[in-house]
Amino acid sequence: MSENKLQLRLVTHMCPTHPVELYELIAELLEEALNCFTVLQYESRSPGPVPSRPDPFQQNYIDIGFMTAAAYMNIKKKDNKFIELLPVTPVFAHQMNVENKPGYFSDIIIHIDKKAHNVNTLLDLRGCTFAYSNEDSLSGSKIVLKTLREKGENASFFGSLLKSGSHLASARMVLSKQAEWAAVDSTTLLNCKRDMHEGGKDIITLETLGRLPPYPIVVNSRLSETIKDSITKALLNITKIPVWKNRFAKFGIIKFENSSDKCYDGPAAQMWSIQKETLNVRYY
Repeated sequence: MSENKLQLRLVTHMCPTHPVELYELIAELLEEALNCFTVLQYESRSPGPVPSRPDPFQQNYIDIGFMTAAAYMNIKKKDNKFIELLPVTPVFAHQMNVENKPGYFSDIIIHIDKKAHNVNTLLDLRGCTFAYSNEDSLSGSKIVLKTLREKGENASFFGSLLKSGSHLASARMVLSKQAEWAAVDSTTLLNCKRDMHEGGKDIITLETLGRLPPYPIVVNSRLSETIKDSITKALLNITKIPVWKNRFAKFGIIKFENSSDKCYDGPAAQMWSIQKETLNVRYY
């Protein structure tokens, strides 16, 4: 009887950084693999559970969540016993990811017209208008600050600062020349260029920074081990089923691979979660 069928409640905080259709595809995969129903919530206001609201995992409103690495690391610090990392993560195609490993990158992007002004490296962007998604974004803010610091720069490097609210909005600001440069999630650039005029050919990648910790997939700890294992297996097996492999490839996903909390507990990952530098405060 359908009324007795398992229903999994999914939420994605990764849109519009990633197209919502990707998470609709994951929901469809799980319905087929687990013979269940799914419902998908789209929450674009926060990169993880909204801090000012009751925790949806603690309240038992959500079974599976997709969020940013920064949001997950903040949750880990709070020791939320109702959120558990699913030991699987997507692997995205990127020119720097020659080994097809988990994790993602930050692409420094400019409008192609900037090349005519002798802009060839990150340091050539001193004093230019910078668009960023938010202050806590690893790819949109933190890695830029870290890289500039390593190059002997400080916050005076930036000209005007434009908080876009999302990586997609940052890319659009560069395309429209509202901003002169931005640092965007590499997977955003991969997907959004397809929907831009002439494939976004006027946006070029100046440099690529990273690798950054992989995208976490979390589950409600109340789910049975059987269901958790079935979800993990379904994602890991997409490369074995040509139809699913091809459908995920449209979003730049090569495969899903095993993951663990070690990806977020290591010295490099911890550096991101405790970094104090901000875009509007000078640091030395």
